[in-house]
Amino acid sequence: MRPQDVIFYFNGTFMQRLNGAHARADSFLRFLLRHFQRVIVYSFRNHPTCPWTNDLVQRFAAEYPRAQLILEDRTAALVAMTRLKNTLAMFLPSLARQIIRISLPGAAPAYASLLKEHPSAALIINYVDGLTQLNGILHQQFVVETHDIKFINYRFQAHKPATAIRSISKFRSEIGLLSTAPGVIAISPTEAHFFRMLVDHAKVLYIPEFDQDTKLQELETADAEDFLYDLIFVGSDNVLNVDGLVGFLREHGPWLWKYRIAVCGKVCQHTAVTQIAGRYPSLSLLGFVDDIDQIYRRSKAALSPVVGTGLKIKIVDALAKGKPVFASQSSLAGLPPGYEGCVFPIERRVMGRILNQEESRRAAARESRTYFASFGQRGDHEELLRLLRSRRDATQAEIEGAKVQREEGVVPLTKSLQDSSRRISI
Repeated sequence: MRPQDVIFYFNGTFMQRLNGAHARADSFLRFLLRHFQRVIVYSFRNHPTCPWTNDLVQRFAAEYPRAQLILEDRTAALVAMTRLKNTLAMFLPSLARQIIRISLPGAAPAYASLLKEHPSAALIINYVDGLTQLNGILHQQFVVETHDIKFINYRFQAHKPATAIRSISKFRSEIGLLSTAPGVIAISPTEAHFFRMLVDHAKVLYIPEFDQDTKLQELETADAEDFLYDLIFVGSDNVLNVDGLVGFLREHGPWLWKYRIAVCGKVCQHTAVTQIAGRYPSLSLLGFVDDIDQIYRRSKAALSPVVGTGLKIKIVDALAKGKPVFASQSSLAGLPPGYEGCVFPIERRVMGRILNQEESRRAAARESRTYFASFGQRGDHEELLRLLRSRRDATQAEIEGAKVQREEGVVPLTKSLQDSSRRISI
């Protein structure tokens, strides 16, 4: 009998939809609820920037009535354990499988109970970080949703060269940890190819979009009769959004003055953004907008001038609303083929043609809807379902051994390190 239980781990709440990762988690969860009898979301209540409040817990129950939410606090001991695992993974990536089994006895009782009650459940982990945040990963059939290539984004955020020791160490850790997973989900074709070349053992799945059926309803939204803005940029307070927007304005400022630009999201709160925005009277910092659809409706096109990896959710959202996008080379690299009629490089001539010629804008808007609709026809969704539903190939003795380890504190820290040290060749 195939297991129909799935445990979905996300660190902190995603209910406020503050960034692309939150939107992706929402669509992934809705996908799981359509295909599995029981879906359990496990999360840490006291995330430093996205904590679960009572109101958000109630919202979760209302929006996902069939999902079960399990919360507990991430203690200082668990944080220290994660740091230790991350350090070990940097220096000993070949021992990543042993490292992710390390846990502290009794440190996460809700998590231990969850694994005990659902021993055959598939485990979905958001970000590679989750492999070291959880209090031990034993016999679960687990899949990692990567979102992006972490070490590359780190080097952009920290403004470090790829050859820096820190960048290389993070690369070793990321690839080593991902190689422990039976399945790895990539959000863009570029990253899928990257992981397939480097991640051993794991089956790499390319899934650009989960909740296509719901999002297609947005395609019926009509444009406003008059536009308040020529361009819209939506971004969280991630430093890549800040650097991208500020760099865009600095590089193209001499000819941007005539375009009305709406900037939405927490990126508006950053000092670098507020300072440079003062130079552009036609740029409006709108902050967090409850009804972002209204801003999209009254904008001609969208912007994605950011660097980094992954499929930019801001592009997907804009295309879903029939808005062409002007994007950086990094943003273009994350898209599947066929975008040329609706996602354009940031060039003055191209931008002028789309924004100033009504026929060109309407053609790009139609192409945006057509291209977005094709997202639902791309991706390894069925392969993911087969992977999650497959039983782990293990003996009953292994399962019983894992059960004993959970009851004793999963994998004792000292024993795990002793076992690992025997494998190290100097």
